[in-house]
Amino acid sequence: MFLSKILMTKAVIFSSVIAILACIVSTDANANYTKRSDKWEASFKILNNQSTSIDGQNGSELDVESDYGWGFTLGYNVNPHILVNFDFSSSTPSYEATLVDSESDGSYQINHKMDVLESQFNVIYSVFASQFTPFLQAGAGWSYLDSNIADGPPGAICWWDPWWGYICDGYQSTYNDTRFSYNVAVGFRYELDNSLFFRASYKQAWIDLSHSENASIGSYSLEIGSIF
Repeated sequence: MFLSKILMTKAVIFSSVIAILACIVSTDANANYTKRSDKWEASFKILNNQSTSIDGQNGSELDVESDYGWGFTLGYNVNPHILVNFDFSSSTPSYEATLVDSESDGSYQINHKMDVLESQFNVIYSVFASQFTPFLQAGAGWSYLDSNIADGPPGAICWWDPWWGYICDGYQSTYNDTRFSYNVAVGFRYELDNSLFFRASYKQAWIDLSHSENASIGSYSLEIGSIF
């Protein structure tokens, strides 16, 4: 509950800043008309996922720490207001898992790092048809989660290579899953005359987990991109 209040407070502050900036530029929106309509765009981003806790079955729990990550987007501007894009992001946060022994009812903790890969398809609405504009986003897709904890003994695979002959290599299977996820975001973008643009946003994402409550992850991101 305390964590939810913190995230809500951050979202309100961020939205208020966007609203103030929007009011500043709204009177001059037509003077800086955008050229993004009917054009593609791509961006690279740095993101900061916020910490979160996930309650599991029979008292099990997962506490995920905040972490920096990276990502990219590719999208098409249907018109000055509507952008449809594909958004990929990657992060490797540390976590503490509380595991519960079903026989003794005892519990113990595991500390490790997990891989989180997100692939989302978004619709983004820009409030103004100008170079500077606040925007709203909604989207859905898939999230891949890898605990990096082995789910069995290591294995090996061997093959004949045309250059190196007979080769064997080892591999280790881990507990992982791909789940449906969705998101909403709010932010603003600013375009330069040379087709470069910047975006800053706050996003709240939800991952539909099968054996626990859904994961709720907030994140801040800063992007630099190009319109072409």
